Amino acid sequence: MLTEAASPPAWWALIFTLVADATLFTSLVFGLLFLWISAPNWPPTSVPDTDLRLALATMAVLGVATLFARVALRRLVGEGAPQIWIALAALALLAVIAAVVVLITGILPHPTAHALGAIAAALLTFVAIHAGIGVLFLLTATLRLASGYASPRRAIDLRLSRLWIDYTAITGVLAIGLMLALPALVTMLGLRP
Repeated sequence: MLTEAASPPAWWALIFTLVADATLFTSLVFGLLFLWISAPNWPPTSVPDTDLRLALATMAVLGVATLFARVALRRLVGEGAPQIWIALAALALLAVIAAVVVLITGILPHPTAHALGAIAAALLTFVAIHAGIGVLFLLTATLRLASGYASPRRAIDLRLSRLWIDYTAITGVLAIGLMLALPALVTMLGLRP
């Protein structure tokens, strides 16, 4: 009977990867504040206007994806069938990617026209890429289940998937929330120090 360690090397590798990735995310957020100080033509002539309903729906779907990933892990550990929950989590992440693409196409000022649009597009692209990686984590977990390498005693694939999706949801909500706050930030930060 094969089991796994409570904290195998893959778990710690992902933890350290997420710490490094959080540094990248923080750098993107810092980039917005830095551009306030150094970007030419600040504030921009057009104030960012994000589709509020789509942005809020995207944040909600990120939360739903985390819920489905958690239920999938609980089902596997409880010796149930997690496949439907894995599929639902993957569909939720694919919906996030589609919504983010729509949000990116609606960014004003255009990403090539002003630095504010560029940093907004970079933040949203960050969310889409991480949602895509989450889908790959779930696909890997599905393949490992199908080949018999995952079981209630060897649930590392779904644990890693859940951790990645949780991180994606947190950074995604922060990034989209910042996008929604951009009009107020542009107005508030319009005057440079």
